[in-house]
Amino acid sequence: MNISKRFWLKCGILVALGASGLLALASCAPIDRTPTLNEVRSGTARGRITEDSTVLPAEISAEVAEIDRARQELRVLTADGRRVALPYDPNTRLTYHGMEYRVDDLEAGDLIAYRPMPRDSRYVESIRIQEPVQARAGRSIARTAPPLRRNDVVEGTVDRINYDLGVFDIRPRSGRTVTVSIPYNARAADVDNFRALRRGDHVRVEGEFVNPESFQLLAFLSPR
Repeated sequence: MNISKRFWLKCGILVALGASGLLALASCAPIDRTPTLNEVRSGTARGRITEDSTVLPAEISAEVAEIDRARQELRVLTADGRRVALPYDPNTRLTYHGMEYRVDDLEAGDLIAYRPMPRDSRYVESIRIQEPVQARAGRSIARTAPPLRRNDVVEGTVDRINYDLGVFDIRPRSGRTVTVSIPYNARAADVDNFRALRRGDHVRVEGEFVNPESFQLLAFLSPR
């Protein structure tokens, strides 16, 4: 073999070794992409790349405190400390870094951002996961929502009803009369129960006291 052929043979071997080395390095290098929600949930992805701290105009940032799948309702703690109930339905859009999921894929502790419900809608339309709870588990700055207080229950006889204002009075067997208000985003079934109320009906309702005499309804437990 002459010198020229030996030279080009050595060059070919070096090029091949270099190419294989680059391939090996490429296979070991981390993929610079946002992990999926399932990857974060399984613990195979952590770090700041799992976060989405952006809050778009008109969005509200909150932490999921409880998920009532039977009633299709999220109970969240907003960044300014308010407790809010968010009704959802199968059409509610849940996204994480642009990928779509089912609302039932949410877990308590997830950080989310959502837009307030339009007045003509009974359900929240879209929710973005800002950071799954698993990605926050190892961080000392992770905020844990305080335990939710159990909802209050009022039972008694319906007295005054104002259908236009969405309020009615309940006179318990003992104690003072309580004024119950229907929230603007009440479920259709609760609105129907309210419209069907008549003076003298016996009702049992669940909700939260705004003050000792005012009560915001969450649900009718026994409408009639």
